[in-house]
Amino acid sequence: MKKRENVSRYRWVILVTTVPVIVATEMMWLSLSPISSLAEKFYGVSSAAIAMVATSYMIMFIIFSIPASYVIDRFGYRVSLVIGAALTGVFGLTRGIFADSFTMVMISQFLIAAGQPFLLNITTKVAANWFPHEERATADGILTMAQYLGFAVPMILAPSIAADSGVPSALMTFAVIGVICAAVAIIFSKEKPAVPPPGPAYEQEDFSAATLKRLFSNKPYMMLMFICFISLGVFNTILTLIESILLPRGITSAQAGVIGAVFVVAGIIGAVILPIISDKIGRRMPFGLAAMSLLVILYLGLTFIPSFPILAADAALAGFSIMGVAPIFFQHGSEVAYPVQEGTSMGMILMFGQVSGALFVIIFEAIQAGTGSISIPMIIFIVLTAVQLPVLARMKESKMLLEKRKEQ
Repeated sequence: MKKRENVSRYRWVILVTTVPVIVATEMMWLSLSPISSLAEKFYGVSSAAIAMVATSYMIMFIIFSIPASYVIDRFGYRVSLVIGAALTGVFGLTRGIFADSFTMVMISQFLIAAGQPFLLNITTKVAANWFPHEERATADGILTMAQYLGFAVPMILAPSIAADSGVPSALMTFAVIGVICAAVAIIFSKEKPAVPPPGPAYEQEDFSAATLKRLFSNKPYMMLMFICFISLGVFNTILTLIESILLPRGITSAQAGVIGAVFVVAGIIGAVILPIISDKIGRRMPFGLAAMSLLVILYLGLTFIPSFPILAADAALAGFSIMGVAPIFFQHGSEVAYPVQEGTSMGMILMFGQVSGALFVIIFEAIQAGTGSISIPMIIFIVLTAVQLPVLARMKESKMLLEKRKEQ
């Protein structure tokens, strides 16, 4: 009970007011994806040009992830949040105001995208600053869930708004949401409570070349990096190309959209439930091994099952597994990376996940174009998922988690 006295109740305010701005940046990312055909006609541009609106996020994340990690570790997560929230709000608004000009939309989009790593990379830092160790995977899960909610918002809102009022109205709607979310996050955020929560008391290292060298020579961390590189790359590819994967089996575009939505919604549920269970029982690695083992079978289902209802059920389990285990991996990464700070350890994982996401999409489309089949690239990705299993089987719980378990 004494430890609970040191935990600030304001931690839940921090969590509740940080979630919307993360939703907002992810919402800006995919705001034209579900209305790409309407956007192409409205702006008179190619599908590749509209695709670049979303691709901007991968490009800018790779460029700004390390600077964001430096800001988080050197100046604190709140400074990073303010930068990310300001970029999201201000340039989301310019994108809405000048929505008739594709040039202004694209310029604004790249500037919004620059803010994404300043928001996503704070996840484990927020948890470390405000939450006791036994609640950190839960906090990570809720903040990761916010990303998934951001995927879902434009899928739900953009088609109806654009169909009724046009593409500019959809972008202005997202602009208003973005400004409100950014303002709430900036107003209510605080760097840390007056009394630190129970947790590791290690002296942490600020971002530097020496810190990166230490991180990349850390075997447990690099094993996790390998897992995240593959699993995030495969996840991003499936989410991006879900329609192309399903259409050859007679699945309609509308049905593919439903399957994609089921995938994301089930993932949101998984991102809340699995980290809570992980924190409750004090285990991380069994979840990773179980999720990846299940995903080998589920990805086979996404590749070959022809039935829409069964595919929807398969996608739900796949989303629950991969998106549910992601925050557990992120928390494990921050634990095994100590004394490297959370901004750096989280930032590197997300940056390499963006690299693999862009790379795997290119590889998938190249193989599909060369073979005329989606089965071959999907089988390659299934094999890559299976390759992770022996690595996961060798991975051990972090020393930090084991020490915490002894205290309990």
